[in-house]
Amino acid sequence: MEKKIIPRDPTIIIPFSGACQTSLCQDVFVYLRPESNGIAVESALMKGVSNVPDWQNNINLVYLANLPGDFLNEKGVFEEHYQTRIKFAKRGKSIFTPFMGRNFSNHYKVDFEKAEIIGSYKALALLGLNEDELFKLWVDEEDMFIVNGQIIKRIGKYYVVNSDIPSILNKNNSKTDIAVMIFQTIFWGRDFYNVILNMTKVLLEEGILHSESQFNHVFHYSKGPFEQILDAVGFLYDTDGNHLPLQNIRFYNFLLEKGLSIKAIDHFIRQPLFQFKNDQGNIEEKSIFHVTKDLSYEDSWEILKSATAQVLL
Repeated sequence: MEKKIIPRDPTIIIPFSGACQTSLCQDVFVYLRPESNGIAVESALMKGVSNVPDWQNNINLVYLANLPGDFLNEKGVFEEHYQTRIKFAKRGKSIFTPFMGRNFSNHYKVDFEKAEIIGSYKALALLGLNEDELFKLWVDEEDMFIVNGQIIKRIGKYYVVNSDIPSILNKNNSKTDIAVMIFQTIFWGRDFYNVILNMTKVLLEEGILHSESQFNHVFHYSKGPFEQILDAVGFLYDTDGNHLPLQNIRFYNFLLEKGLSIKAIDHFIRQPLFQFKNDQGNIEEKSIFHVTKDLSYEDSWEILKSATAQVLL
């Protein structure tokens, strides 16, 4: 009888100290990509933070953990984290909405119905590439298009959806651990992006990174309030490997205080596509993660309220 392997427990170096207590404070997750996990990168990121003027009064490291790959796999963290993009990577054209089809045709100047739009898993077989080869395949800027958070690359006669997903899931395996940090900060939007640029500068100086524009190959950070909740769903645990309540996250509490139910918030995170009216009165579709990027809690709430419908896949 095959012996069941018990996943390793997380190593919590700094236990999470709880939700921000003021509206000026937000919880920003930073986690290292599997291929970049290590003390050198963690130290470089902290050095970047310490270069921010008066950082001690504006940025606090309130959580530091090493989450084992087998633990994350057991929890299905990455499948849940990328669930919308995985759907498109597996099903391709078949789940494009009419809005996506129109925008696809406008960008590429081709008939949506006749175009060979395929998910990245089908592309692996058709193009004879492995996961990393597909991910790293370079295309000209005009051959790339992003719609509803889905990345399309024109490769020959094919239009491949989310070519990075097979590689991401392949790299996040049982042998690859993830270092996760949470910074509580009063910095918002561009101000916090400047903190990210400070981190990136140190990575460049120490030879860990070779291009400023590629910092997301080394680490991820929460780019908006809804992404903070999404990151908390995947990466917030105690020393026993139990998931900490999402009420520990300030924006989650903010939404509860506005009258949303736990069920509604969960539904918005799992089905993040919404319809909005633009200035011309036309309907557009956008991911709630992308449309609230760099926004405050109050502005993100106003965006959510302005949605005319939720798009269910």
